[in-house]
Amino acid sequence: MIHQALSGGRPQRKTGSRRLQVPRRGFLQIGALGAFGLTLPDYLRQQAHAADSAPSKARSAILIFLSGGPSHHDTFDPKPDTPAEIRGEYSTIQTRVPGVQFASSVPLLAGQMHRLAIMRAVTHRDGSHESGVAYMQTGYSFRPGHNFPGMGAVVGFERQEQVRASGLAPYISLPDGRGGGSLGPSYNSFSIPGDPNDAAFQVPDITFPAGVTSNRLQRRRQFAEQFNDEFRRSRGADVQLAVDRFTAKSYDLILSPQAQGAFNLTQEDTRTRERYGRSQFGQRLLLARRLVEAGVPFLAATDFEWDDHSNIFPQLNRKLPVVDQGVSTLIADLDERGLLASTLVIVMGEFGRTPKINPMRGRDHWPNAFSVLMAGGGVKGGQIIGASDAEGAFPKERPVTPEDLYHSIYALLGIDPLKLLPTTGGREIEIVRDGEFIHELTS
Repeated sequence: MIHQALSGGRPQRKTGSRRLQVPRRGFLQIGALGAFGLTLPDYLRQQAHAADSAPSKARSAILIFLSGGPSHHDTFDPKPDTPAEIRGEYSTIQTRVPGVQFASSVPLLAGQMHRLAIMRAVTHRDGSHESGVAYMQTGYSFRPGHNFPGMGAVVGFERQEQVRASGLAPYISLPDGRGGGSLGPSYNSFSIPGDPNDAAFQVPDITFPAGVTSNRLQRRRQFAEQFNDEFRRSRGADVQLAVDRFTAKSYDLILSPQAQGAFNLTQEDTRTRERYGRSQFGQRLLLARRLVEAGVPFLAATDFEWDDHSNIFPQLNRKLPVVDQGVSTLIADLDERGLLASTLVIVMGEFGRTPKINPMRGRDHWPNAFSVLMAGGGVKGGQIIGASDAEGAFPKERPVTPEDLYHSIYALLGIDPLKLLPTTGGREIEIVRDGEFIHELTS
């Protein structure tokens, strides 16, 4: 990456391989700086050193999105010395890392603090659910007429080879995830609806239709491909190309023994299923772990109904134990299986909640300062990054923007955040337009 101080602005975006690209002005500046000891060979040597010391590449990511906006005051950023209308109803507890406190609502995650990095000063200005979700799931703030691809779509685009042999989809959502946007509908997620905790749960459309054998399904596929080839030659339809990709994914999922096994939660022993919690959320996270183990690059697990404008504490008393058990178990289980180092886990919502409890005993939308949890995938655990102010209202130190967050996530996954992506409209867009790597995550 070319440092902004040398390039005179934002680094030059690029497609394809990661080769050094210095703008003309950059060379002039290097020449000028040579008088102060920075020659072009020195500059190139620094770039080589930066590449050698880059963070390790995670193979997979699991995004756990708490849609609606969870309260940072009542989870990872308690304010015990504030008045009751800010402090809320939870006490504080010590985590496994000395000096770090969580709210008493998440005791199991407090026990996993040595594996966690908590960013307490994530900040933006969008307090609307729809555009806030889009911002926190793409790294792009809302712009009329633009439909930016979700994180999973970008990872799926970049990691297609990783899953080609297994027949699994590169991007799976439980149940919903941000779509392919300008990358096109063929990079949407493979969505798994329903409740995995239900004894009758099945992943739809991945079993053989009644009376259809593997050989017969293969013959159907060959016939369909011949028909579609002829259709494309005569019409040249772009939509058909997207349909072809979806159809190919469907056939791969049905015909792959590895895919069939990964989706089958009945293969897990009862103790493991109980450990995650016999809830819809807990079993979704167990399914996510199985799919990561099978080689899926990106999983999006969404939990809804975190928009607690009224009676927030009865709602949190119901929801937080489920999240606490599921997320803490996922992180520990990945570590025990040797998968945490190569799997990046991210827990976030579109924003936090207001510092002051409203007259309806709830907290309202608050994007100005909130918390995001990360673990695994090269992230250094046991640390708090940044701080909100005394009331948890605004960043006090080390603010982190969604652009910073996405720049860092892609870098941890070994994806160049400066790369340009093609779009269905024929133009190119940056994976991340702004932001910088959050160096504390790996140092």
